[in-house]
Amino acid sequence: MGRSSPARAVRRAARAGPALAGAVNHEFVAYDYLLELFTDADVVVLQGGAGGVMDARELGRIPIVVPRRPVDDEVVDDHQLIFTGKAAELGLVHCADSRDELWALLDGALDGTVSTRHDDHEHTPGSATLAALLADSPESLPLAARRRRLARSLRLLIGRGASRGATKERE
Repeated sequence: MGRSSPARAVRRAARAGPALAGAVNHEFVAYDYLLELFTDADVVVLQGGAGGVMDARELGRIPIVVPRRPVDDEVVDDHQLIFTGKAAELGLVHCADSRDELWALLDGALDGTVSTRHDDHEHTPGSATLAALLADSPESLPLAARRRRLARSLRLLIGRGASRGATKERE
């Protein structure tokens, strides 16, 4: 299936950035509506931010991601490249590093050769480890140790407050 003659109509929605020809362009999209768009879409295409990827994954989607690059001060560093590279290695996203790769992924999503949905809700190894650590509450500190920590915190807070007040009075 070629880009110039899709087999079915494609509805596009854009949330930010320049207006896209033929798209429903929004300056702002409420979070609930954004999740509704993710759920209803045949294909979800995102920049490479972790939040959008996690939202899409939670809704059973395998998004196509286009990581932002640290060119012309667009972003601070290459964190999206690192994140999306690892997410792609784990099979959590499809990563497009070029315009040709994006078109190929979109064509594949439309003709069914690129999967855009998942039904596995297994946690990644990192989240499973964290969940296991949080499952058991740590042992409570003895009362005397808790009182010492509280007293130390209060001394620090009161000492900071006193020094701020003294500074203000001098000015």
